[in-house]
Amino acid sequence: MIQVPSIQNPYQVYPMAQQQYMQNPMYMPQPQAPQADYNAVKIAINGASVQAPGAQQPQAGGYAVPTMPYYSYPQADLYSYPQALQQPYYMPAQTVMAPVAMAPVQPQEAVAAQPVVQQPLPMPPVPPVQPQVVQQNLNAPAAVAVPEPVITQAAVAAPEVQPKEVKPETTQPKVEVVKPEELKPQVDINAFIAELTNPDFEKQASAMENIAMMVNQEPQKATELLDERVVKALTDILNADTKELVGPSKEQMEARQKIMTGKQVTDAEKELANAMTPKEQAERNKSYALFTMAIMQKLFGDEVQKLSGQVVPITELPGAVAVVEQLKSNPNPMVRASAIESLSYIQRPEYKNDLNTIFTIAKNDQDKNVQETATAALAKLNKA
Repeated sequence: MIQVPSIQNPYQVYPMAQQQYMQNPMYMPQPQAPQADYNAVKIAINGASVQAPGAQQPQAGGYAVPTMPYYSYPQADLYSYPQALQQPYYMPAQTVMAPVAMAPVQPQEAVAAQPVVQQPLPMPPVPPVQPQVVQQNLNAPAAVAVPEPVITQAAVAAPEVQPKEVKPETTQPKVEVVKPEELKPQVDINAFIAELTNPDFEKQASAMENIAMMVNQEPQKATELLDERVVKALTDILNADTKELVGPSKEQMEARQKIMTGKQVTDAEKELANAMTPKEQAERNKSYALFTMAIMQKLFGDEVQKLSGQVVPITELPGAVAVVEQLKSNPNPMVRASAIESLSYIQRPEYKNDLNTIFTIAKNDQDKNVQETATAALAKLNKA
């Protein structure tokens, strides 16, 4: 937290304010002078052809296959028989061909084969062969080979094989997932709120002093107190109606006057003079709330500037409106003076125009102590 050089801690005013309340019959505190601070597969078929019967094909050894038989077989049927829809086909008898020399083929040259004239060889007379005519029933269904039945043994259920546990070759270290620890708040904010809203004025004062001490010593921890509930509790203390509370009695006022003038007082009178009435405690807590609000406003502005680099306008600081309202309308001059000191504590160049207007108006206050406090705050502002 950025602190302004050589400024007196506002909370040092707490004990002195209490003493002033006790010493001043009109609740008039002595002003504390504030000081300045800052895949694809491809198959190719080349030259594919089908050789028909009778085509000359070169054979191994340079001979050609005969293209026609050398004898004549009967061309007409010897018997009359029912003609079928499809004429039977008879394979011609195979004959032996005389070898015919062929011209040698030069290597690595494609030479077209020349037609060879085949000379028939003299053959001995062959008695004619009577052809056997086999009638075919084209309408009969084709015979289908049916396999004989095979007797097999009943299948025996194989025993269930349990899969073997596959052990890794290398043992991997076991990774343990640790559950992250739950982030707990460092500050029991509910306890602070309970103290600030307690009807016991002394507990309220103690809570505000603890907040001020935490902001000064542990500002990062104190950021958890920047809660709207805390601001509301402090604002409620400022706006509390103290008219119906019991104030100092006549005897108390007389005992305090004797002490202020240096007269001798008894122990009973001294104890009576030092006792604070409920109204005095409530008014004192309003001054405490103003100082606590100023410390938290400065912490809030510093944190926002640290995180975003921006300056929070003075009107958007938490509780700023309530502080100005106390300066304008609170009937207790001690509270009005405390409001001026709290605004002077948060001053910075960006707030100079606004604070200059406020302090200038406060110089015209009816109370002399408030006037002096406003004059000192204005001088401090002009030096910044």
